[in-house]
Amino acid sequence: MHLFPERLSEKIGFDTVRSAAVTKARSQMAQEQLASMMPFSDRQVINRRLSQTGEMMDLLQNDSAFPLRNLHDVEDFLEKARPKNSIIPLQAFIKILELNITARRIKSYIEQREEYYPALKEVSIGLIPLEDLEETLQDVLTENGELRNDASPKLKSIRNKIKSQRNNLRTTINRVMGRLSKQGMTSDEGPTIRSGRMVIPVQAEYKRKVKGFVHDVSSSGQTVYIEPVDALTINNEIRELESEEKQEIERILRELTAHIRDKRDSIRQNMKVLTTFDIIAAKAQLSIDLNGFTPVISETSHLYFKEAYNPLLLLKNQELPKNEQENVVPLDMELSEDERCLVITGPNAGGKSVALKTLALCSMMMQAGFAIPARDSSEIPVFNSIFVDMGDDQSIENDLSTFSSRLEWMKHTLNHADEHSLVLIDEAAAGTDPEEGGALFQSLIEQLMERKSKILVTTHHGSLKVFAHEHEYAVNGSMEFDQDTLSPTYHFKKGVPGSSYAFEIAERMELQDDLLNQARLLLGEAKSDMETLISELETKSQEAEELKQRYDKLKENTEKERHRYEEKRSAIEKEKEQIREKALKEAKKIMDSANQKIERAVERIVSEGEKDEQTIKQARSEVEKHQQKVDTELKKLEDKREQQYQDSKEKPKIGDLVRLQDGNTTGELKEIDGDKAVVLASGLRLKTKYNKLVKVKGASDQKSKQKVKVNFEDGSRHKMVKPQLSIRGMRGNEAMKKVQTYLDNAIAAGRDQVQIVHGKGKGILKNLVHEYLDQRNEVKGYQMAPIQQGGNGCTVVEFK
Repeated sequence: MHLFPERLSEKIGFDTVRSAAVTKARSQMAQEQLASMMPFSDRQVINRRLSQTGEMMDLLQNDSAFPLRNLHDVEDFLEKARPKNSIIPLQAFIKILELNITARRIKSYIEQREEYYPALKEVSIGLIPLEDLEETLQDVLTENGELRNDASPKLKSIRNKIKSQRNNLRTTINRVMGRLSKQGMTSDEGPTIRSGRMVIPVQAEYKRKVKGFVHDVSSSGQTVYIEPVDALTINNEIRELESEEKQEIERILRELTAHIRDKRDSIRQNMKVLTTFDIIAAKAQLSIDLNGFTPVISETSHLYFKEAYNPLLLLKNQELPKNEQENVVPLDMELSEDERCLVITGPNAGGKSVALKTLALCSMMMQAGFAIPARDSSEIPVFNSIFVDMGDDQSIENDLSTFSSRLEWMKHTLNHADEHSLVLIDEAAAGTDPEEGGALFQSLIEQLMERKSKILVTTHHGSLKVFAHEHEYAVNGSMEFDQDTLSPTYHFKKGVPGSSYAFEIAERMELQDDLLNQARLLLGEAKSDMETLISELETKSQEAEELKQRYDKLKENTEKERHRYEEKRSAIEKEKEQIREKALKEAKKIMDSANQKIERAVERIVSEGEKDEQTIKQARSEVEKHQQKVDTELKKLEDKREQQYQDSKEKPKIGDLVRLQDGNTTGELKEIDGDKAVVLASGLRLKTKYNKLVKVKGASDQKSKQKVKVNFEDGSRHKMVKPQLSIRGMRGNEAMKKVQTYLDNAIAAGRDQVQIVHGKGKGILKNLVHEYLDQRNEVKGYQMAPIQQGGNGCTVVEFK
């Protein structure tokens, strides 16, 4: 990526972000690469880096501990091992062993989870397990990094002899020491070591009475240190054995070095891949600390920031106690593909420069593979160059004023900017004549827009406000200002220019009235009227925004009430039909019973000889008439109920009401994926085969008027509520909405127990879940799951 000027990374704070990432890395290799890291311009590379960071964030927050440790830089040892018959130091083998154990463990860790972390799986492919080398090194090295006594049979034999001879020497010295001590020839101290040999401290006047070799004399000259002749031979043998031990150790190390030489390329490859994992983990950890999300990479020049926080302000807050942290206002900004230039105006210290830096810094972070502190719906184009003019590049060395430096910047930008460039200009036209400066920067902006560059400009110049209003590819914007308190709100507002509020602020500071009046006269009536108009427009805009928020809130509450009313009305209608159906069935039952009684009475009359046929006919007719009426009413109810399930010959599409062929369950078709489909029925998502669905027509097609209920009398609802809900990686509000809905469905389905997987991480989601469970009366209790079922990353909930 082309950046200009050279200090651009420092100007917008990318250096600070890199430094913060360096502190998260474990190895010096990763730290060095992070310290010099630059954004990428290749879209595929950016996508790959973002995927790696996103998966690592999920892993670090929700999975078991990632075995990333013991990342040693062994490059120097590998170089020393290159010549034949070379020997590398013992500590080198320890570091190489630990490095390759880490490589093997990480490769295994990722392979066990490859379906969840495909991008990290691609990185882990480069790791080469060297189990034979591990085994070889572990056979000769102790856990403390020393050479084992049994590293070779010869070494074991030599060390056993040394041990035996040292015991023999100790016995001999103690015997001689005891004899001389009885004769009063030794000093108070016991046997000691001089020149690597065990000696006896003898008083100087008796030195000629002791046969042996004098190795040293005390500083006072009263004690001499003598190696007795009895120990001389033993000490010599120990020296010879130690020389043999050294030769055998050299032979073993030379042999081990040959193993390292053979595996040198694989070890170097593992070191390189582990460094990559270290870099990914550092980016991910910093992204987590910033509460970052992976944005969408725009296919065009469309730019959209939703709740984007300035990373530098967040990092600054993290270094302060909570009571000293400042409130950081997020940036909401959108520029369509055709909106190539945004001119931001408003008072000083209103957040204009911070908005520019937030946009540039988040863009660079994304292209360097970081998640950014903004909503994941944010969309950022890929830029191959960024040009930033902050107006503070006065050069003493080159004898250039601030404005001259800006002209140099302007010249360089025009020579290199294209349709994939981001150009940020802070305080355009400052530092020179306002009219000339405004014309110069307007001309620059026009040329850059012709090249389809994305340009953001902050200024106080009215001519640029007018230009942005009139040009088809430019748009005005401002940072909101509370006119009641004359203080900035730091909220960005698109489409409306801002006022500098110079006179209003001066009045608030009680500047003399005659000075202000004279200033207004000098400013001119037209200019003053325009500033007043902008100020009034901003006031109206703020009032309109407040009204819109009140309207949206009222609309939301109205919708809730409407839904509640519809649900109650539907329930009452259903209950009414059930009561009516029950009454009609009871009436039919009574009529059937009455009919049987009449038939029996007729039979009795006939048998007894009473044959009043007209009376019999009349009775039968009345019974049949009542029975037909009851049957008709029941038929109407059945027809009305079955009307929901009238099949259509048309193939169902998304949004249609459908019925599952294997039952009367109906719902709305939400998704079609090949031969599979998802149906939403009574708030539950049912997965089924597409060819088992039949489109429903008739009265039930009125989705907006009538909700179709699923018959769960067979207990199928219990099966449809899954025994486990995962909320890993979700934001708090989103996660708790999921938990509330899930618990409601589980309780309605009659489940006795469910599991909520919230992950381990920092425990934020776990605490939110537990606080919510404490408020639910239906919850009998809850506890952490067993280790094999998720441990502290999963909560088991029991219902009353």
